[in-house]
Amino acid sequence: MSTPRNPSPAGDCYRRGCNCAEAVVHAFRDRFPFAVSDDVLKVATCFGGGGVGGSGFCGAFSGATMTLSLFVGRSGPEGSREPAYTYAREFGQRFVAEFGADTCKALQVHVYGSPEQKANCGRIVARAGDMMAEFLAEKDLLRD
Repeated sequence: MSTPRNPSPAGDCYRRGCNCAEAVVHAFRDRFPFAVSDDVLKVATCFGGGGVGGSGFCGAFSGATMTLSLFVGRSGPEGSREPAYTYAREFGQRFVAEFGADTCKALQVHVYGSPEQKANCGRIVARAGDMMAEFLAEKDLLRD
């Protein structure tokens, strides 16, 4: 969890130039390099800013659920998707409870590229990263 002395790793990545989805995924790379490869970071790129057109899921939410999938997703058609879906639904409910929505369009009320927009996104990114770290720990899904 971030504090003034210990800023959110996701927020830090965002301030360094990652988009919102990249920042949340990238924040987990230092701790879990086995799970977050360069290819995973590349996958996150097109999910930033609500995806193409900005009307999809919030990039920070997308990055958080991508990170969750790294820990609970499946790697092929074997097995059930339901455990991952159950975790994702629960996290989604928490995200909406925290921010009021899970879409970029609903969360971003400022002009794109403005200082206000960047500050709003930075706040959401930082908190989404912290929320996912807390969620993974609470569900005992972290593995070092």
